[in-house]
Amino acid sequence: MPKTKLSIIAIKIAVIYAAFGCLWILLSDKILLIFVHDANMISRIQTYKGWFYVLVTGILVYGLINRFIRSLQQSHTRYLRLLNNIADPIYLSNSQGKIIDANDSACEKLGYSRKELLTKKIDEIDTTTNLHEWTEFIRTADEDKSFCLESSHKRKDGSVFPSEICACIFDEDQDRYCLGVARDMSMRKKTQEILIQNEKMSSLGELAAGMAHEINNPLSAIMGASQNIYNRMFTDTKNNIATAKESSISLNDMRNYLNKRKVDRMLNSISVSGVRASKIVHSMLSFSRKSIKQLCVCEISKLLNETIELISSDYNLNREYDFKKIKVTRDYGEDLPQVCCLENEIQQVLLNVLKNATEAMTEKIYAEGSVPELILRLRPNGSAILIEIEDNGPGMTEEVRNKIFEPFYTLKGVGKGTGLGLSISYFIITELHHGEFSVTSEPNVGTKFTIKLPCAAENQCSAG
Repeated sequence: MPKTKLSIIAIKIAVIYAAFGCLWILLSDKILLIFVHDANMISRIQTYKGWFYVLVTGILVYGLINRFIRSLQQSHTRYLRLLNNIADPIYLSNSQGKIIDANDSACEKLGYSRKELLTKKIDEIDTTTNLHEWTEFIRTADEDKSFCLESSHKRKDGSVFPSEICACIFDEDQDRYCLGVARDMSMRKKTQEILIQNEKMSSLGELAAGMAHEINNPLSAIMGASQNIYNRMFTDTKNNIATAKESSISLNDMRNYLNKRKVDRMLNSISVSGVRASKIVHSMLSFSRKSIKQLCVCEISKLLNETIELISSDYNLNREYDFKKIKVTRDYGEDLPQVCCLENEIQQVLLNVLKNATEAMTEKIYAEGSVPELILRLRPNGSAILIEIEDNGPGMTEEVRNKIFEPFYTLKGVGKGTGLGLSISYFIITELHHGEFSVTSEPNVGTKFTIKLPCAAENQCSAG
């Protein structure tokens, strides 16, 4: 409550008390002298009158003060309700840096009880603050000075999170105070990192697309040349026969020699490898191409197979995994419904899940006769389709499973993962496609990711 209002209330009580006292003395004496003339009786009545005055004025003052106290209590309650319903932590510290008040959000954010927090000083919760420098700054700063700065706050458990603090300095009761509002910057920092990561991924996508185009040209030449070599050696065209006669060479003898030296198999291997490389290049182009964000009707079985083809070409020397060494079992149901989806995004989800499963299985030592295995299941489920990707890797604990979809949560070492893959995948499935994404796991047994996507309703989206 403002000081001026408090002064007015105090003056009001004093004036009422003085006015009532003056009126009582003047009026009661005049009335008494009119009706009573005996001096002893007047003296006795004066005594009773004094007691009565003390009683009435006491009741009057009590009523006024009680009403004032209730008003203060109501104001204090409103202040606390307002303060404690603010989501951001609010702190009040004195010139020595001691925290003398804080709202509930501050206690919850730092993990302290109110009693514990009010025993702390600023440098005990702020990792960037030097107490001596802080007190000197508060002492020399101008009154009503406002400022904002970025800092780091430390919780009771020792964990640190970034904060933005906006505060003001004021004088009261011959001391100087700092009132600050702290905002947790963790999500903003993570959002900035996600944007930076997205920019990096976009650049990598463009680089991959450029590389794919550059690879595609010589690859086409290799495939064309190998086919021409085969045709000129193993087919009886007029040109082949005529050229052989001119060169005095028997085509049959040449073919026998080439077959014995397995040249025909080598040419076939070049052709098969060229087709495989062409598919990989096509998959790279499809995956790196920027999505137009247009829904299209898609066959999940086809998309899953294409993703398997894409990841089959991935061998990472640092992680030492080779997808081709993993047994892949496809268990696709019949009459699978089509889904209406963003094809590139769904392929990104499938690729993230498959790569996570592959990397996890490299961490497990398998018993003799057992091999890393992925089981891919597709099943219709009412008006949706279920996609299950199950591995027999090391599995995960309940604690890890509960955090697996959180942004930046990763068990990989520095430089081996951003912790964004599954969180982005979760967003794609649940937010962009209104589906469901869950995981079940058992340590030393394996992990199963389950994706549920709505089926394509009639006229919901256009094919392609």
